[in-house]
Amino acid sequence: MKNQLAACAVFFLFLGTINATGQGQGSGRNPGTEDPELSRGPVLLSGKVVLDDGAPLSKSALVQTICKGQKRIAAHTDSQGRFTFKIGEQHSVSEAMGGGFEDASISAKGGMSVGDTPNLAHNLREWRACGVLAELQGFTSEVVELMARTGDEGGDIGSITLHRIGRVEGLIISATTAAAPAQASEALEKGYSQENINKWDAAEKSFQKAVHIYPQYAVAWFELGRLLLLKKDVAGAKHSFETSIAADANYLSPYIGLARIESQEQAWQPLADLTAHAISLNPGGSPEIWFFNGVANYNLQKLVVAEKSAREGLRLDTEHRFSKLEYLLGILLEERRDYSDAKEHMQAYLHLVTSPHDKEAAQRELAEIARVSATSTALTGGTKN
Repeated sequence: MKNQLAACAVFFLFLGTINATGQGQGSGRNPGTEDPELSRGPVLLSGKVVLDDGAPLSKSALVQTICKGQKRIAAHTDSQGRFTFKIGEQHSVSEAMGGGFEDASISAKGGMSVGDTPNLAHNLREWRACGVLAELQGFTSEVVELMARTGDEGGDIGSITLHRIGRVEGLIISATTAAAPAQASEALEKGYSQENINKWDAAEKSFQKAVHIYPQYAVAWFELGRLLLLKKDVAGAKHSFETSIAADANYLSPYIGLARIESQEQAWQPLADLTAHAISLNPGGSPEIWFFNGVANYNLQKLVVAEKSAREGLRLDTEHRFSKLEYLLGILLEERRDYSDAKEHMQAYLHLVTSPHDKEAAQRELAEIARVSATSTALTGGTKN
């Protein structure tokens, strides 16, 4: 049996990784000299995010591309649900912001990333095979296939519809938002707009203005913390998330932001306590909260609790967004010698991830599972687990 890995498994946030080879990947060509499709320039896409019941959006939604099974943040919606972004632009929103919010790794198990966040500067001949979806806590999104909505020059892709998956009052939106003065709301919206066009410093000032005008503005504190975290100002981000929670203890988004920081800092007991509290507020909420709870308890060697969290996270992760949940559960099952199920979940992880590094690490882990399984079988006289 393998030694316990719980004490040495370390999760890090990769907040500053930029894929420098994303444009024209795999072509080996010089864009602009051999391939007119690659030298044509960015493609502009626009649209609107709407709710299926016709109600207005409670807050700005994230808009993501999904290409070959991989997601990447492209824009935020404005107060009317509208969005605009470019495909093929060197400095897209998510590229400049470090590729999204979900990336983490287990260094003791190969350093594999969580979440698939490809460079948005795709080969421009392939962009119409992508889809676009939206993300807003408490809702699930349809996926708009660009092939069906656009021509070769891009343009308006129409509406992306969000469907409510359950609402617990005070969790999906902050109760403080309705009381925000007009000037504070305008500053928040301005920050979103500036962020969408890569004006990060200006966006930070706008978010700061919003919370200065209205110190109880939990959503604005969260957005400021998210931006600071992506700019690697961890101390500032932590303060903003904690202030958001102080303003509205039932608002879930800052708990996720703070959980990412505590994971990075390996603060396993605070992470376990924080995520347990967030889960108590909304057990059917974010798979990411269950994931971080599993990570914390794994490192605290509370393996039964960690396994329960991993399984619940997987149950909620219907879009298979947090592939590392499969990996975590595989490790936990391997620890308790359930090699057959461990293999199944590690294979599921292998099928979900796309990067060569992640695939190689998963294959190494599958080989290790096969090795210890064979050893166990030999020692027990041929009885397989």
